[in-house]
Amino acid sequence: MNFNTILYRLGIDPDNFVNADNDPVKTADSFIYEVKQKSDSCICIHCGSCNTIIHDHDYIEINCSETDQIRDILRIRKVRFKCKKCGKTFTPPIKGIESYSKTSFQTIQMIINDFTKSLTFSQIAERYSMSVSRIIKLFDEKVRYVPRRPFPAILCIDEIRFAEEYNHNYCCVLYDFRNREIVDIIRNRQMPYLKEYFEAVPEQERAKVRYFISDMYDGYATVCRRYFKNATHIIDLFHVITQLTGAVNRIRTKVMKSVEKGSVQYNFMKSHWKQFLCRSRDISDKYYTPLNSFRSYHYDELVESCVKLNSDFLTAYNILQDLYRYDQKANFDEAKEFVIFIANRLIDSGNEHLVSVGRTYMKWKAGIANGLAKSQNHTKLTNAVAESLNNQLKTIIKSAYGYHNFERFRKRALMIITYGKPIN
Repeated sequence: MNFNTILYRLGIDPDNFVNADNDPVKTADSFIYEVKQKSDSCICIHCGSCNTIIHDHDYIEINCSETDQIRDILRIRKVRFKCKKCGKTFTPPIKGIESYSKTSFQTIQMIINDFTKSLTFSQIAERYSMSVSRIIKLFDEKVRYVPRRPFPAILCIDEIRFAEEYNHNYCCVLYDFRNREIVDIIRNRQMPYLKEYFEAVPEQERAKVRYFISDMYDGYATVCRRYFKNATHIIDLFHVITQLTGAVNRIRTKVMKSVEKGSVQYNFMKSHWKQFLCRSRDISDKYYTPLNSFRSYHYDELVESCVKLNSDFLTAYNILQDLYRYDQKANFDEAKEFVIFIANRLIDSGNEHLVSVGRTYMKWKAGIANGLAKSQNHTKLTNAVAESLNNQLKTIIKSAYGYHNFERFRKRALMIITYGKPIN
């Protein structure tokens, strides 16, 4: 292959070297290309004198990998000059390679491109035969800032567990409902951090948000009320359902412990607890046959018999099914009446778990009603996109065995999930 072609392919300027046809040296996993740096008279980089002489030579190896499968190495016989005027030595720079670097610009750019892929720093380091610390240093040097996305019309907000440090357990994540991407990640979900962040966002941009979707965290309600005055606050129905299913599950456990251990009801409630938390139509169409019995029971039959063992259990189960069956075709006023009706039923039950849920529903009745009511464009607005992207964030954290540097995590997450996704 032509000398110039090889160097251009490796991302190096051929003018740096003496033209020579050398065949590459094949090793187990790489090709080594040997070149000589030009030794023409050079101007001193210290004093600008032209009175320089060759002092000595030295060999360095530059990582010039074209792909992650073939590891190309450029072995350069560098020349060091000495200035007769100032007495200092120096080596002329090589175009395509940073000073004191052992990696070409081309390879560095490939590594930067890999930062947008779902690869850990360790995996990237292995692909280019570099140390993990060098890859992390490159990331910090080359990716100094990753901008947030503009606030969308439908803004979702949620939190994700980030670290074990006190006051930094959870970071706050903003999502774009329609584009299914991360808008930004805030260091902490506590109010001082949220206040500082949202006050820095221009008011005109915040005014464009029409729907603000969150869970039942008081801080998010304050943010919506204070910084998104034009937005409708929607409480995600997943968290509404979770509140009640948690109460149902605690009552189920209490009832299970009250019946005879080893009975059909006891064993079914213990091993098939999910059947009590789903919609009645989603109960498995199966039969349960105890090992010590020749009789088979349909799952529907056992669920019904178990909930009837306790009045609180029956009340909780029926209210959960009513919540599941609610039709999202109602307007806000009808939805609010339904939430108040459900909340009063829970409070009137007298059970401590149900009363707690009922009071929570009553406190957040407006936001829950907004989630139950039909939106103007008939779109079901939920935080499902946040829950989906949260799983990707957890994967990024888990695969890296955790992040100790929040800014590094934020930049990496945005690059992978938001800026790294294919353009349609």
